[in-house]
Amino acid sequence: MHFRIVSPSACVDIEKIELAQNLLERLGHQVSLAEHVFAQYRYLAGTVEQRIADLKKACLDPNVDAIWCARGGTGAAELVPYLADWILNKPVVGYSDSTVLLNYVAMHGGQALHGPVFQEIAVKNLDNEPLSYDALKVISLVATDSNKINHYPLCGFNVFTQHHDLANLKTVGGNLTVLSTLQGTSNALQLTQPSILLLEDVGEPYYRLERCFVQLLQSIDTTQLKAVVLGDFYQCPQKNVPHSIAEIFSEHLQSLDIPLYQCDWFGHGEYNRPFWIGASASIQDSQLII
Repeated sequence: MHFRIVSPSACVDIEKIELAQNLLERLGHQVSLAEHVFAQYRYLAGTVEQRIADLKKACLDPNVDAIWCARGGTGAAELVPYLADWILNKPVVGYSDSTVLLNYVAMHGGQALHGPVFQEIAVKNLDNEPLSYDALKVISLVATDSNKINHYPLCGFNVFTQHHDLANLKTVGGNLTVLSTLQGTSNALQLTQPSILLLEDVGEPYYRLERCFVQLLQSIDTTQLKAVVLGDFYQCPQKNVPHSIAEIFSEHLQSLDIPLYQCDWFGHGEYNRPFWIGASASIQDSQLII
């Protein structure tokens, strides 16, 4: 596999990128770095012109198999006005701020893989396991087939999940804060068919998360929202709030009769198991099947 590493968002950690590149190449894969992958412009990985040029060049390169976002952070939304069908040429891998690109790719029929960003995948000082399990799953999914069936465990939270199997759903979602900032723009999340919404976040206090969730619910067609899955809300300060994130979100789903599930296998925490956004999915026997 030939992976092209691009930096569409914040500036990256050079050491981590080079370590990940070295480890992936030791496994027999080709890794090429975009021209401006180490660029810095304020807190961004280069200017808009540099970042969009790298992304477009990678997508149009016939020798590249997949695009792997180097880091999240902020900045990907600045690229949306310059995106076109060329970004649908390759699978795009990332999460966090890369939710912007994944959302665009999925809505336009491309392959969007929600998974760890490139600078996160290296595991130092582990000769037997040079890359994280989640990184190896990214490679496996990209290298095989985006239609391969994968099973992900879920834990039902509200009463609507009881004896409630769902089929023929479309997976949507990503970082909650990023998704909420897209609403009202040309790249806003739109539910045009029965969907399951997967959400995660990092470092946001509970009141901001609730505000973002309410904004999201009020700006989409909730009649098409058939389930919500909460991943890891990593280091989100609860402070003196007496309710959990799931309890807060459950209140807003109560009147909509929407099932709410929890899991710990994706997000900014220890685990970030990759899954395809925009793919067909179902929920059976407390498992998400994508």
